[in-house]
Amino acid sequence: MVIKQDIYDGSLIHKRFAYKFFKHDTLATGNLVVFRAPMNVTTNLIDLEDSMSNDYIWSDDAINFCWEIPMIDNAMGAVAFQRLFNTQIATILHGYIKAPIEMKGDDLMVHKEHDQGGIVQQKGKASVSITHVYDRVALGHTAINITAGKKAPAFAFSTKLTNDEVESFIDDVTQAFYNMCDDMFVATTKIQLR
Repeated sequence: MVIKQDIYDGSLIHKRFAYKFFKHDTLATGNLVVFRAPMNVTTNLIDLEDSMSNDYIWSDDAINFCWEIPMIDNAMGAVAFQRLFNTQIATILHGYIKAPIEMKGDDLMVHKEHDQGGIVQQKGKASVSITHVYDRVALGHTAINITAGKKAPAFAFSTKLTNDEVESFIDDVTQAFYNMCDDMFVATTKIQLR
C-alpha cells in the first residue's frame, strides 16, 4: 500500500503499524507500506553500530519500504527475511539502473561511477535498511535513494530514477514482496512427516 508520509524519521517501525493502515485487510503473511519521502533519522536509530558511532541516516529523496511480518518472531528470522527481500529489491533495481548490484550484508552496493558531494567513486550504497522484532513481530525498513543529497555520506549512491520509474519500481517491489510472502507461507503448509 502506498501511503503519504512527509519524512521518514525511523519512528514508524518502532511499533506495529499494519493495522493502522490496513485495518481488517491486515494479512498474517505480511504487510508492506511504501512511500516516497526524504529520510532524516537521528533520534530513532535502531542500529547499535549507528548509535555508537553517532551516525545518522539522511536522503533528500528516497523510496521507503516498511514491512510487518507477524509470522516471524525472532531476530534471526527477521534478518533472514530482510536480506532475502533486499536481494529481491536489488534484482528489480538492476533492471532500472542497468548497473551491477552486489549485496553486502543488507546493503545494495551499486558498481557504477558516481559523484557524491564532489567525490567521484566507482561504487556506492543505494540503500539503508534495518529490521528488528517487537511484540513478537518482525518490523523492517529498506529505503532506496533517488537523490541522496549533500548531507548524505560520501558512499551514498543516488539512483536518479524518474517519477515514472519510481512508480513502476514501487509496483514491482510490492508485487515481489507479496508473492514472496505468499510463496513462503505455502511452502510451510506442504511439509509432511512420515
